[in-house]
Amino acid sequence: MNHLRILIILGAAALLVWSCGEDTLSADDVPPQRPVVVPRTDDDAYPQAGVRAEPTSAERFYWVRIEWYRNSEDDLSSYRVRRWSEGTVASEAPIIADLSPDVDLLDNPILFWVDRGDDQFGDPANLLAPTEGFTRGYWWQVQAVDTAGNRSDWSDSLYFRLLYNPYNLNAVGTGDALRLTWNYPIGGASTYLSYYKIRVYSAWFGVDSVKWDYQVQLYADVNSVAFGEGGAFGTLTPDCSYVWQLNAVSLVASDSNDVALAGAAQYITFNYQE
Repeated sequence: MNHLRILIILGAAALLVWSCGEDTLSADDVPPQRPVVVPRTDDDAYPQAGVRAEPTSAERFYWVRIEWYRNSEDDLSSYRVRRWSEGTVASEAPIIADLSPDVDLLDNPILFWVDRGDDQFGDPANLLAPTEGFTRGYWWQVQAVDTAGNRSDWSDSLYFRLLYNPYNLNAVGTGDALRLTWNYPIGGASTYLSYYKIRVYSAWFGVDSVKWDYQVQLYADVNSVAFGEGGAFGTLTPDCSYVWQLNAVSLVASDSNDVALAGAAQYITFNYQE
C-alpha cells in the first residue's frame, strides 16, 4: 500500500511538471560566442575600420565609433556595450547601450555603434569631451545576449583617446584659389597633436569618391592649405557639393606600428565654384 501511494505521488508530480510546460532537459543555457572586435586600420586607410573618432559637424560634439563582427547564432537578441575611462576599471563600467540587431544595427557582417557621449538617461551631455586641457582615453567592450537571456563573455577592449576638435572649418575661394582653413587651440592641447589628415570627397564611402587626400603638420591657431597642395588630386565639378573631413591625429606612447589611438574628427560640406 505504501509503495502504491509513492507511485501515485510521483506520477502526479511528473504530470504537474509536464502540464506546466517545464522541460529542464531542453533549457537553453549555452551563451553566444564572445564578440570579435574589428582591428583598427591606420589613418591612411579609407574607408577606415575599427575604433576611431566619428566625424561630426559641430565642434562641441565628441563621438567615437566602435566596430565588431556579427555573431553567427540564430537566437541572438541584443548586444550590450560598456565604457569606462582612464582611472576606473571595467568591472565598475556602466552599460551604456543595449542594441537590437534588427532595429539599432545595420544588417551587415560588420556591426558598428557610435558613442555620442550621452549620459545614462539619453541626454547629450558630451561626456567624452576633453576637459581642463587634458585629453581623455576610454575603453569599450561588447557583449552578446541571446533570446534565453544567456550572455557571452565580454569582447576584447577597444581603446581610443579623444583630442580637442579642430574648429571653424571653412572652404574659401574659387577654382585654383580654393583654400581650406581651420583653427586649433595652441598650448596644452596641441602638444598631443602629431599631424592632420585632410580628405575631400564627393560621397561618404568608397575610395573612388576621394578627390584629395593629404597629410600635413601645422601648429598655429589658424591653419590654411591650398586644395591639391602636396600631391595628386581629382577634379572638382562646378556647382557640386563636397565633404571636407579633417582629422587631428596623435601617435600616443602606447601605439604600435604607427596605428594612432588618439584623435578627433570634424567635417563640413561646401559647394565648389570655378
